[in-house]
Amino acid sequence: MASFAIIGAGVSGLACGKALADAGHQVALFDKGRGPGGRMSTRRVDTPLGQAYFDHGAQFFTERDPDFQKTIAALETQGAVAKWRGMFVRMDRDGQIQTLGDEPRYVGTPGMNGLVRGLATGLNPVWGKRVSALSGQKGAWHLQFETGETLGPYDQVICAVPAEQVSDLLAAHTPTIGEQARAIRSLPCWAGLFAFEVPLACEWDMARFEAHPVLDVISSSVSKPGRTGPAAYVVHAHPAWSVAHLEETADQISLALFEALAEVCGPLPKPLVQTAHRWRYARVETSHGPGYLYDEGQGIGACGDWLSGPRVESAWLSGHHLGQALSA
Repeated sequence: MASFAIIGAGVSGLACGKALADAGHQVALFDKGRGPGGRMSTRRVDTPLGQAYFDHGAQFFTERDPDFQKTIAALETQGAVAKWRGMFVRMDRDGQIQTLGDEPRYVGTPGMNGLVRGLATGLNPVWGKRVSALSGQKGAWHLQFETGETLGPYDQVICAVPAEQVSDLLAAHTPTIGEQARAIRSLPCWAGLFAFEVPLACEWDMARFEAHPVLDVISSSVSKPGRTGPAAYVVHAHPAWSVAHLEETADQISLALFEALAEVCGPLPKPLVQTAHRWRYARVETSHGPGYLYDEGQGIGACGDWLSGPRVESAWLSGHHLGQALSA
């Protein structure tokens, strides 16, 4: 049995850690976040009507692979995830509304990070630990943290973070993985977060926009299971718009996205919450790789959605398959 350090305790890192732990390996997970979430985060904001829930990253996920289906079924039984039975539409270039298919869609409960919390059960990730560098060699890797602390040795290291961060951490130790990570470009996304005393006059729960100059997705929390408090809405800006306005302030962005929301949903009441959040690494622009990467000579691997596809399930499969391959 080997000891593994996994950098990143998101969906992919946790899936890899679970496969390794199930095979009897020792697994230590570290994440820079203050708690479970990442792009599966839920922000809670106090209002006079109670806390407003904002799933300001991923809005939902689906399950198609049999292994992932089994995992989600178990988490649904535990209450960590639930089906989102809402109305999902697409607005085409002509402004016409088309209803999306009835494929089951899931959300974490009571927030999207419920999925991450469920996947983390039994793995005990250490939160608030940002890894700044690696040192050593296969069989004796050490992690250096921003605080100056060093932990190790670990037999092998897995990076389950965005490609840009993989390149920074691994390029000096495994040029092959470093080069592939460096070739990936992630696109940003500005997210507007708005809450109101009553639901807006929109018949749908989530809408995608094919050709809007600003909008990519508008999503409501009203019908999501486990959400309480006022009616909360997340507005995701189009990647090109987010790039053009990347360095503007959250106040400037929230005003612009509030206007875009009003354009679609009609005159808006005074919001209880109005703010914005910038995702610098929201989605991968370039083509994806083989699912995961592994340098056997160095004992270093990488997994994540940048190697598999822009879906929550894809991130899980990337880590799961890497963990299975190393266990075998």
